[in-house]
Amino acid sequence: SQWGVLASMGVPEDEIPRFTSADYWLGYFPPIAREDLKSMGCKIDWRRSFITTNRSVYYDSFVRWQFNKLRACGKVRFGKRYTIYSPIDGQPCADHDR
Repeated sequence: SQWGVLASMGVPEDEIPRFTSADYWLGYFPPIAREDLKSMGCKIDWRRSFITTNRSVYYDSFVRWQFNKLRACGKVRFGKRYTIYSPIDGQPCADHDR
């Protein structure tokens, strides 16, 4: 369950109900991700940060425009991609499953 996933990540039990709000997710995880990337030694220009959801209307519209343009040029197709298939499980294996 999502509750279990959040709890396994160390999110305090009394804080988990707040994740029913998309805005809470967007406020909670980006600072953690930023610190994780810094701790790994990543050199990132943090002056401009973008969240690719409809919460960031201008950036989201740019990303949508870009993908629509690429799709119109035949560079991307919805629902088509190569993937690893597991004959044992009888289903595709997503990148995070391997």
